[in-house]
Amino acid sequence: MATLNRQVAASADDCRVQWNGSAWSCQLTATRNSAGYNTSTNYKQGNGLRFTNITIPKGATITVTYLTFTSAANRSNTIVKSKIRGEDADNAAAFSDYADYDSRPRTTAVVNWDDIPAWTVDVECDSPDFTSVIQEIIDRAGWASGNALVIFWDDHDNRSTNSNYTNRHAYSYDDTPAKAPKLHIEYTPAAAGGRSHGYILG
Repeated sequence: MATLNRQVAASADDCRVQWNGSAWSCQLTATRNSAGYNTSTNYKQGNGLRFTNITIPKGATITVTYLTFTSAANRSNTIVKSKIRGEDADNAAAFSDYADYDSRPRTTAVVNWDDIPAWTVDVECDSPDFTSVIQEIIDRAGWASGNALVIFWDDHDNRSTNSNYTNRHAYSYDDTPAKAPKLHIEYTPAAAGGRSHGYILG
């Protein structure tokens, strides 16, 4: 068993996307990563999170995966519902604008993060396990150890209660780099001879 921990490490590696009632915006220098409903002029909130140097070899079996956020505000309003997906790409690029964010293909695997408990400022909060999402990316034909990957955490479907501050706020890289989102992955490398997932590779 091996463990990998990575943290968002650049301004363009986390972005906040939200709807203002008439148009989408993508903020590369937002001080918060948020999901849910904030107000009538910023809701359907979500984020793209890019993690670099993912040194997981092709053929590995992913066993545990979660994100860790540090809460940037006290938030207790319910109900916040969100989804976690990945970018279906071999080596994800940094973000540039909303068109770039929106056009990126998502993984088939998706994990709901619903009914999120209250968050307290400066306390770390872990997401549910989303091993299936990471496994789908690592299993891509073009995946190579050291590539970058992107995770999307959002309520772009507007499933959260439409009441002010029914969201969850986390620090972004642009506010406090040391409190930027973290990614934790545990995995088992393919055994000698290429065996993984119960079959022979190649």
